[in-house]
Amino acid sequence: GRLLAYQIAFDVVDNENQHFCNVLLSAPELKLKEPPAPAAPVAEGGEAFPPAADAMQVDAAEADTMTDEQKENLTQLRKILGGRASIDLHLEFLYRNNRSDLLLLETIKNSIDGKNSITHNGTVIAHGLMQCGTTSDVFLRKNLEWLAKATNWAKFSATASLGVIHKGHIKESRSILSTYLPSGGGARGSPYSEGGALYAMGIIHANHFDLETKNYLLEQLHNAQSTEVLSHGACLGLGLVCMATADETIYEELKQTLYTDTAVAGEAAAYGIGLVMVGSASEKVIGELIAYAHDTQHEKIIRGCALALAMTMFRREEEAESLIQQMILDKDPIIRYGACWTIALAYVGTSQNAAIKRLLHISVSDVQDDVRRAAVMSL
Repeated sequence: GRLLAYQIAFDVVDNENQHFCNVLLSAPELKLKEPPAPAAPVAEGGEAFPPAADAMQVDAAEADTMTDEQKENLTQLRKILGGRASIDLHLEFLYRNNRSDLLLLETIKNSIDGKNSITHNGTVIAHGLMQCGTTSDVFLRKNLEWLAKATNWAKFSATASLGVIHKGHIKESRSILSTYLPSGGGARGSPYSEGGALYAMGIIHANHFDLETKNYLLEQLHNAQSTEVLSHGACLGLGLVCMATADETIYEELKQTLYTDTAVAGEAAAYGIGLVMVGSASEKVIGELIAYAHDTQHEKIIRGCALALAMTMFRREEEAESLIQQMILDKDPIIRYGACWTIALAYVGTSQNAAIKRLLHISVSDVQDDVRRAAVMSL
């Protein structure tokens, strides 16, 4: 029974979103109860054992007390449902089985023109993808001088690639990025590397809600109101940490940044809203995003809103039909571009005929190249 419960918990974590897992964890049957009045029985270590439901028999009546074994089982079950067990196992597996060829990267680095920022940035991104989740950043540490050649947004991407390499290394996220994160006394280094570090923190904690990290990124968002690049990183980081939690307070915070109507921060705020509201199909969010996409003059923000709308309809299939129809008929090509992604995300992996026909029709009939391209990619 215990192993079956663990297996079900792993399946739930793999197939359900964070919001569902958090609701499960807050169920009274799965909570480790606080010790009640002093009358509770006391263990050898002097710790009172609280009465609680048996972890493996949630439907049974509450047991009088919880044995050491039951307490351990429930703690383990909570760890699995919280996602920590899966993350630790993935991390260990990737670290042990890391077969990436650093000599190949060295060859690429030496063969490209050092002054060409595009190839430099491409090499950094290639390294991030090669070492994703392995926690092995030896190549970057050996080539710090070469890495420092990155400027502006390339520097943002280079710092964010650390998050990709250390994805899931949630216990050490703050110490890994400490060199790059904004210091307490205001901006210390380049805003691009600091913004990239905030984004990297989000990538490390992606789809694993952590209250401390959420509060830290929220604080950085408040401190970064005057610096667009920092706001950009903080919004993306918040979206990733709170992914699919449908957290109303975070939504309101990101909406405030969106409404400042600055292109760089606004675009990231829209993506952040989409990530937080993934699969929620919230009418309030959809209405506000569509209204703002029509109000703003910034193409970046319109694109951000269009993709956020697509994310809110993730796996919603028929429920997304009215929104898709509204977006397809919009005169703004960026909203129509978003409609293609809405179809893709709403019907992801379903091979649904009607959705395929609609995308094929858009791919040959729309007047805008970007919309046609999005339709083909969505297929």
